[in-house]
Amino acid sequence: RRVLFRSTSLKEALQGVNLVKEIRGQGLMIGIELKSDCGELVGQALAEGLLINVTAGSVIRLLPPLILTESEADQIVAILKKLISALA
Repeated sequence: RRVLFRSTSLKEALQGVNLVKEIRGQGLMIGIELKSDCGELVGQALAEGLLINVTAGSVIRLLPPLILTESEADQIVAILKKLISALA
């Protein structure tokens, strides 16, 4: 089953993470702005099998594919929550 990855699932999952400043999106491009620099997350996410980009030092940028499944979207959310929570 294919699913449209939305920032709402990220907002719900990251709701209690104090380091998250804002989650925003345009189409499938999603930005998670943190309150501090997070460039080291690129390597950590890659080690977890997730490819992300960090822009402006503190914004995690996601560009999920159109063929993303629901389980893959859940995996992305779980990995990001773990990595961002570990930064705090």
